[in-house]
Amino acid sequence: MEPLMIFTETNIYILSKLVALVRRDTGTRHRLNSNEAIKTLLQDASASADERIHSFFVRFLENLTPEQLVGFRAEGLNIPEQYMRKPGLIPTPLSRQYAYMSR
Repeated sequence: MEPLMIFTETNIYILSKLVALVRRDTGTRHRLNSNEAIKTLLQDASASADERIHSFFVRFLENLTPEQLVGFRAEGLNIPEQYMRKPGLIPTPLSRQYAYMSR
């Protein structure tokens, strides 16, 4: 079994809010018990036209590490370019120490 993704407390809170908002909007019940379930929730949130869902999704993206952003984009999650342009971000599967350009 694949270990669950690790998020900050803020992003865990945002995910729990997204579960409730997406359920209210679409009627689909999401659980946060697997990586696939989290990715499905995020895909539904990114495709939603609801303003509250979109604002929580954007807050979630803003709190992700560069590695998580690159990983989610590789998994097919629709992430706007503006969030992929964090200072020093180079899309790479290498660890964080190699993911930033030297100054």
